[in-house]
Amino acid sequence: MKGLTKKQSEILDFVGESQKNSGFPPTQAEIREHFGFGSQNAVRNHLQLIEKKGHIQLNSRKARGIQLLSLPTPVIEQSDNSIPLLGRIAAGLPIWAEQNLEGHLPVPPALFGGGEIFALHVLGDSMIGAGINSGDIAIIKRMDRVENGEIAAVLVEQEATLKRVFFSSAALVLKSENPAFKDLTYDMDKGDSVRILGRYQGIVRTADNRCCP
Repeated sequence: MKGLTKKQSEILDFVGESQKNSGFPPTQAEIREHFGFGSQNAVRNHLQLIEKKGHIQLNSRKARGIQLLSLPTPVIEQSDNSIPLLGRIAAGLPIWAEQNLEGHLPVPPALFGGGEIFALHVLGDSMIGAGINSGDIAIIKRMDRVENGEIAAVLVEQEATLKRVFFSSAALVLKSENPAFKDLTYDMDKGDSVRILGRYQGIVRTADNRCCP
C-alpha cells in the first residue's frame, strides 16, 4: 500500500481481516502474538506510524481502539439497475460487508450520479429542514471525505447518522436541520470514534411518507 512499509502493510491487512472475520479490530496483544514481535512497544510504534500515514485512528482508551480510515474494497456487488439498501451498520464491519445488506432498491445508481452508491433508512426528524423525513430512504455516495457544510452519512460509534458536517482543525461538528436538536461536536484529538461513510445524494420517499393535501 502507498506510503507503508511491507510490515506496516501486513499489519494493516491483519487489522482489516480481523474486522471482516470477527466484527472488531484486534488488540495490540493479538497483533504482537500474530507477528511474533518481541515487545508491545514494537506494535505500538508500527501502529503510530500507520496512523501518521492516514490509514488508521488509534484510541488508547479502548482495548480494541484501532479504527480503519481507508475504505475497504466493496464486497456487495454493484448493479446498473439497483442500489444496495443497508441496515444497521456496526462499527467493526466494513459498510459494504454482506452482513449489512438488507436488500436492493430497484433504482439505477446513475439517477444519483453513479459511482459506489448505497441507501440507508432515515430514522427521526433531525433533518426535516433539508426535506429529509423519518421513513425516507437516503441515497449515499460512498466516500471518506466530504466538503465543509455538505450533508453526509456519518458513523458514530455503532450508529449511522445523517447530518450536515463541518470541520475545524481538531473537531468535527454534526449539525441537524431542525432547531430542536443541538450540534454534536467530536474532538478528533481525543480519539472520538467518528467516520464519514459517504455524501448524501438525495432521497427515495417511501409510500408511507407520501401524502396528499
